Amino acid sequence: MATDNGKPALQAKDRQFVTALARGLDILSCFSAATPSLGTADLSRMTGLPQATVWRLCHTLIEKGYLVQMDRKDKLRPGIPVLSLGYSAISTMPLAELARTEMQQLAVKIQGAVSLGARDGLSMVYLQRCQGAEIVLRNMVVGSRVPMLTSATGWAYMAGLSGEQLNNLFAQLHQEDAVGFKEAKPHIERALENYAATGMVINKGLLHPQIYAVGVPVISQDGGTVLALSCGGIAQLFNDTALKQAGNALKKLAGQISLMLSSQHKA
Repeated sequence: MATDNGKPALQAKDRQFVTALARGLDILSCFSAATPSLGTADLSRMTGLPQATVWRLCHTLIEKGYLVQMDRKDKLRPGIPVLSLGYSAISTMPLAELARTEMQQLAVKIQGAVSLGARDGLSMVYLQRCQGAEIVLRNMVVGSRVPMLTSATGWAYMAGLSGEQLNNLFAQLHQEDAVGFKEAKPHIERALENYAATGMVINKGLLHPQIYAVGVPVISQDGGTVLALSCGGIAQLFNDTALKQAGNALKKLAGQISLMLSSQHKA
């Protein structure tokens, strides 16, 4: 069974659910490009688990090579097996590779970056990213995460949800970061209003003050899968006209990817 964030629900009556495994995976999920090394105190805070439990789980992950102790023994980082799993997961998603040519052409044309993202918890993870200019943030690559709350990719994903799904997501975002959600919500609501009118969301500087971006949802024909396409670039170049042109190109590309996604589901 899945929760609204796409992750398995922990239920006492579910005898097939392995709690220790789920907790170990939660620990691995804490590591990202923004948090490449963490201590057990950090992991305890992020997962809500007692520090003693976290250390026992980390000890097992260290023994299996999924976590590595750094020179500072109180810090851990993901090991090579985690990287291998990540590349394996991405390599089994031909959709991202099929979309790459069109995404790269658009990135070069607009001199910005084009990203295809999927939800992971309260973040969006890039399945594909193509860049057409050196002036865009270069530390964002396939596998990078951006916060759903402040990114065009996240807002585009929200635009593809039903009313009930969106309300559930808002509740989760509020619970995770009440102050950040209060600050971002008016911007998100305006973006969703713009989506209702134009078919695209626009984000001006919320993720990064110098980056403007536009996004659209990618929805499978059966409505069961929602991804997000976004296109961003330096604010001085991405004026309203450029954002509209990029958004229209994204809408066309989203239609093509939706067909690819639906074909994968049938295969």
